[in-house]
Amino acid sequence: MKTDIIRVHVVILGMLLVIWLVPTNYNFLIWNIFLALIPFDLALLIRYAKKHRLVKGLITLGWLAFFPNAMYMVTDFSHLSSIGTGLMTETQFFNYAILAVGVLTGLILGIASAHIVGRVYCQKSSTIWTILFYMILSFVSAYGIYLGRFLRINSWEIVSDPQKVIKLFTDSISMHSLVFVISFGALQFALLVLYHMVRRINVD
Repeated sequence: MKTDIIRVHVVILGMLLVIWLVPTNYNFLIWNIFLALIPFDLALLIRYAKKHRLVKGLITLGWLAFFPNAMYMVTDFSHLSSIGTGLMTETQFFNYAILAVGVLTGLILGIASAHIVGRVYCQKSSTIWTILFYMILSFVSAYGIYLGRFLRINSWEIVSDPQKVIKLFTDSISMHSLVFVISFGALQFALLVLYHMVRRINVD
């Protein structure tokens, strides 16, 4: 298990080096993938600290604050406009591949972390409780994505400047934010449930 965790980090480090060394339009992916890795690592800590309730609870709060950073990466597809969507040139091929692998990496890390945390808190409960956990998480995360994408709030500002976060949160309640949260909450929920169902399939 520990070897697999190390391999995951080595692969991600390799991806970050490729993005950094090779000229692309998407160097911002380095920071975004790093932020997406944080909830994955916190989820692993939650699993290993599950016998220590206070420690587990504190890490879970941190995980919840950083989880939207992973799912946020699906919005990075909006940067396709910088190269066009026709996929006609070699430059477009390469940039599209870099952007896609970055976005998918973030999503995989986020979904995997949600699965780990879901198993810690819901593994002894029925599937209904797991699905409910995914549903609540999806829509809370969707609002976190909205705050990050449109209001440029960072996860650590929840602690460093909570008054700012609360003010921007209340000021952002509108039809625009509601439609975004419903749309991206449903997207996350579908992905989490699909991953949950695929994981339950026994592979011979």
